[in-house]
Amino acid sequence: MSKKLKKISQKYNKIKWSILATPFFLNILNARVYAATINTAEIETATENVKQAVVKLAMPIGTILMFVSIVIISLKMIANSGNPNKRTESIGALAWVAGGFMLLGLALIISGIVLSIATNGSGGMIGGGASA
Repeated sequence: MSKKLKKISQKYNKIKWSILATPFFLNILNARVYAATINTAEIETATENVKQAVVKLAMPIGTILMFVSIVIISLKMIANSGNPNKRTESIGALAWVAGGFMLLGLALIISGIVLSIATNGSGGMIGGGASA
């Protein structure tokens, strides 16, 4: 009974993989490009959206989380002032919060640099192009 079940399982796997692989190989044979040109206005909109997301969303949420984390860690340090091991864990957690704050600031700096390079500091995209 076990051999019969194993054969059925093998046949099922062969059929399954051929069904799954067929669309992939047919797509390779029918290689077309389904992309449209991107104009400058779309790129400017995309870069502005990235900048707004980082500045208006990530920074306030990150700052609030950092503040709350520091308060909680400080309370833990006060509560565990008699236990050196627990106090050491709290100090280590404070280092992680500081690292997260630096990472958040780095994200803001990098997005600013990328947008400055993309717009050449002028607010308009490099290379001009047709605006919509």
